[in-house]
Amino acid sequence: MLQRRAKIRLYDLIVVGAGPAGASAARTAAQQGLKTLLLEKDKLPRNKLCGGGVTPKVIKLLGFSLPDELIEYTARSTRIHVGSGCFNFESDRALVYMTSRTKLDSFLADKAVEAGAELKDGTPAQRIETNGSHIQVKTSRGSFEGRLIIGADGMGGPTAGYGQLYDRWKPHEVAYAIESEVPVGETGVQDFVGPESYFDIYFGVSAAGYGWVFPKDDHLTVGVGCRLSRLRDAHALFDGFVKQIPQLRRREVPRPQAHLIPLGGIAKVPLATNRILLAGDSGGFAEPLLGEGIYFAILGAQLAAQTAAEACQTDRFGKDFLERYGRRCRKAFGIDFDVACRVACFSYLEQYDMERVAKFFFSERKVQECMVGLMDGSLRYRDVQAKLVWPYFKYRLAKLGLPFYS
Repeated sequence: MLQRRAKIRLYDLIVVGAGPAGASAARTAAQQGLKTLLLEKDKLPRNKLCGGGVTPKVIKLLGFSLPDELIEYTARSTRIHVGSGCFNFESDRALVYMTSRTKLDSFLADKAVEAGAELKDGTPAQRIETNGSHIQVKTSRGSFEGRLIIGADGMGGPTAGYGQLYDRWKPHEVAYAIESEVPVGETGVQDFVGPESYFDIYFGVSAAGYGWVFPKDDHLTVGVGCRLSRLRDAHALFDGFVKQIPQLRRREVPRPQAHLIPLGGIAKVPLATNRILLAGDSGGFAEPLLGEGIYFAILGAQLAAQTAAEACQTDRFGKDFLERYGRRCRKAFGIDFDVACRVACFSYLEQYDMERVAKFFFSERKVQECMVGLMDGSLRYRDVQAKLVWPYFKYRLAKLGLPFYS
């Protein structure tokens, strides 16, 4: 007796991974009229390790506001610590909205469903196969076919590997981040941030990375990152960082968790092949200087969804057609990644005189304005590059012992 072949549902687009990139890709695609499936390996809401900083430009890009219950703290200023020095960058406007990725990701997935996407959480992708006219995702809950896939399942996700795009990250291309949520109570948060509403970044706590303390509603997100090629003992690095922060010395710090972050601008990840596009961490979309990933994940995902809609309209799913997506990403933010990468390498990734660099540059008014602009999104790195030519030239002269005139 012949067995019937199980019925497989057909979609225009399957998005793998329901983080900010995946949810945004699914929402945009559904708005474009594509029959869209959003797959997430875990049940939502699920725990997600991340600083959770959302900049104002993210809100503008999304096109809708975040509900008050998602914003745990609004930081208007930052303190950058370098060695024994502390440099304050204060603003009268929001620099970063602090959120929980657990809640944020679930909210963004709901927005995708509102737009018409179908969500299947608790459905990990196990294998991806092509059959000529479609691409198939096999999961623990059955198989799904689509005309193409957007992979937003992270650096360790299966999509890039199955698509033979990029499944081996080199140690110098990624940062190892280790982080803990430290309960301090609302009063403890207020005491830490002060009336200026600070968040803190610490350079010099690792050979090629930095630490951070992000205020939330009743706790502090405390973490430190290091270029993987320079990492020796992650837990010793984290413990040493925590001990440097006086407000945490008498606090019980929960066991930290760790994950990898791509250093955008260093890893040149192929973004497209036949019927597959990559977005978010899968595509290396994390800015290497300040570490912002959410904005670029969402922007890249929206461009991927736009390309997917064009592919479905023209019935063109080959690599040659889909590579327009990579060109769009390059135009939108690839140049900024290159500039940020050069600054990161100059300041802390590859040169280890960060204290001298900070003392010289952070006293410059132009640099202070640029730092605030980069954080709140009013400036792009390509804009900042021209503004910093003269401060950089003065620094080189000073390092050579030559005089300069302001």
